[in-house]
Amino acid sequence: MKVLLATACGAKKNKGKMPAIDLYKSSRIKAVYNRKNGADFAVLSAKYGLLYPDRIIKDYEQVLDSRGMHKLMPQVIEFIDKYELIVFFKGGSREEYRELIKQASEAINKPLILIGNRNQEDIGKIEELLLKCTKGDLEKIDEIAPSIETYNLP
Repeated sequence: MKVLLATACGAKKNKGKMPAIDLYKSSRIKAVYNRKNGADFAVLSAKYGLLYPDRIIKDYEQVLDSRGMHKLMPQVIEFIDKYELIVFFKGGSREEYRELIKQASEAINKPLILIGNRNQEDIGKIEELLLKCTKGDLEKIDEIAPSIETYNLP
């Protein structure tokens, strides 16, 4: 199963133009990236939408709001459409990021699993979750971690 692992961008950034994975100073982003376990990885940026870690971008100051959600929706839908399942690490993200990924997946009936909470607990469960997801084993997926929310699962 082709799976995308994603998480929200971070407020603290390095200055300049560089790969997205290097732009964000967030330890959460790097921790999620390091647990991708064969899945593709993307960051949900308030300015750029979903982007792969090697995409070169310039630093920016922007927070996702309802207007930004509406603007980014087509890009997010197009990005996730090529995947069979989306896993979004929601720990440390604002509600708007979670809503954008939920609404985009709902618009095209794309299976979505959210995992994580404010304190980034359950980050250690990402690898186990991805292993089951890539095998297409979605039964009892919500038993892996208490923070899991599922949408549009077959």
